[in-house]
Amino acid sequence: MQIRPLCRLSALLLLGATTAYADTIVPPPAWPAIKDSPVVLAADPVRPLLLGTLKVTLDGSSLMDVRQAIGVGVSQRQGKGTDSLDWLCYTISDAAPMQRLWLTSSELSRGRIDAVVAADLAAGAAPSAQCPDLPPKFKPVRFDDGLWLGNVSADQRKTLGIPNKPVPNSSSLFQGQSGSLQMVSSTVIEFRGSRAVSLHVAHSSQN
Repeated sequence: MQIRPLCRLSALLLLGATTAYADTIVPPPAWPAIKDSPVVLAADPVRPLLLGTLKVTLDGSSLMDVRQAIGVGVSQRQGKGTDSLDWLCYTISDAAPMQRLWLTSSELSRGRIDAVVAADLAAGAAPSAQCPDLPPKFKPVRFDDGLWLGNVSADQRKTLGIPNKPVPNSSSLFQGQSGSLQMVSSTVIEFRGSRAVSLHVAHSSQN
């Protein structure tokens, strides 16, 4: 099965982190460059993202609906045409360390959220107009299986094919078929010691 949709999505996310518009947008960080091939998974590990009780389904929920439900957030865009990337950015200021969350939508998804990026922030970081503080009602933030920044459980490591030893990063890939749709999911985690310090999760489906 071809994985062009995932490659396309990764390229768009990379674009989001490499073109600078100072003080006007806050793009998501680029997906980490992983030297080793991703672990190929037999089952799709990507679960809905939970913002408090708000469920965000990748390739299902739209940026517009999530922004309306949360009540704050700035719709941001980078690129044009097939290279465009849209996102919402939020700061989780009561986390230790402070965290930032991006909900992104590539041109392929046409307004549906097809990737989630999260990262620990350096000391001294603060919410901004482009990345406001996520309201308390929409915390805690985690995927439906509990995956998030910080500790990655033994069960989550097993599901994602992460070794039970210190690694700087991990990458996994799922490709499947649902009816006439080709599904591709990717998860990349960066570690500092045993702590997951950045998380990149994508899920897309194409005819």
